[in-house]
Amino acid sequence: MKKSLLFSLIFMASIFFVLVSCKKEKEQTDETIVKTGYITGKILAKNGTTPIRNATIFIDDNGEVYIAKSGTNGYFTLKAPVGKQTLNIQTGGGRIFRAQYDVNISENETTTIPAGTLKLLQTDSLAYITGLYDDIQTIIIDSLGYSATEITVADLSNLAYLETFGAIFLNCGKQGLMDSVKYNNLMQYVQDGGSIYASDWAVEYLTGDGNFKSIGNSHEPYGMKAMCPVGLAGGFIPDSTLCTSKAGQIAMINNASIVAQDLIDYLGVSNIDIEYDLGAWEVIQLIDSPWEVLIQDNATYGPLAARYYMPPSTKSLRTVHDQEWVTICHIPPGNPANAHTITISVNALATHLAHGDYIGSCETMGYGGVIYFTTFHNEIQQNISNEVQNILQYFILNM
Repeated sequence: MKKSLLFSLIFMASIFFVLVSCKKEKEQTDETIVKTGYITGKILAKNGTTPIRNATIFIDDNGEVYIAKSGTNGYFTLKAPVGKQTLNIQTGGGRIFRAQYDVNISENETTTIPAGTLKLLQTDSLAYITGLYDDIQTIIIDSLGYSATEITVADLSNLAYLETFGAIFLNCGKQGLMDSVKYNNLMQYVQDGGSIYASDWAVEYLTGDGNFKSIGNSHEPYGMKAMCPVGLAGGFIPDSTLCTSKAGQIAMINNASIVAQDLIDYLGVSNIDIEYDLGAWEVIQLIDSPWEVLIQDNATYGPLAARYYMPPSTKSLRTVHDQEWVTICHIPPGNPANAHTITISVNALATHLAHGDYIGSCETMGYGGVIYFTTFHNEIQQNISNEVQNILQYFILNM
């Protein structure tokens, strides 16, 4: 009886052991071991010659994003799951510049994409307003091979027209006066996801040209007292956050510090020489949050370039770029500090939202746009160095 009971217990224990062993084996089998390989190549602008620096290259494998960045020469290497995959190339989160290519990845092998194949394409329209001194459109069109439409100061009165462009470039020395409608439209445009670049005197589009006096001599949007004594009336950017004066002298500024890490990654340097070949350029007298200083002269003039990620309005007209694409903030599981903005197919949106990603850019926590302002000129016919031209290309590609 005891032997029979003992035998029964041993038999039952054996069955339990087998079941547990099978269960563990099944669990290990079910755990997908991702087989990977490598893709390498060089990213070029649409002109087929200019390398694209610090581009985001990624493969979206059912919500798991495998990502890499191109170097200063445009080359990249990406590790990703094997099989037929879609290679995404983007700059600036992919709202305006992106491309997709089908690739095949073999296990533990490196696949090199033929030279000249990978080009960053333009997927949204760009606009520019001519100025008296600058021609940023020459860099957009001639140096990179993209397209841009010329608009006028008068066109700023038509918000619906402005919303057809992904970014607007404002050259130094505007020809035409601003008013409350134009300022409000520019503010709404950026809140709805559009982006702006302004050079030197074009800061008047942002902070006022002295023509429109909304509240006394202040251009504070809600009647707050201006803190900067040299600010002009008008504008949609308060003097208390950005204020400039035409006090700059003709000079070569040596070893200006590049403050923003993404700009350092793009250029591959942390200091730069900038020539100011015209006097009376806009010196930043006051700058405060939410503006971020990008380039700084530590000796004389202080901030030389700045950026402002504007939060979205309650009503965003650019929530979905078109019927097929949407910009999201992707938050890697277990690594939220490494979040990055990417534009994906709307078909993949549900999977990403389930992983904790959200619609809109990481920088604005939604669909606001970005404003770049440089105190230096962008006209490449003047004494613009290669490094300064690279900075200008950065602004164009990262709207």
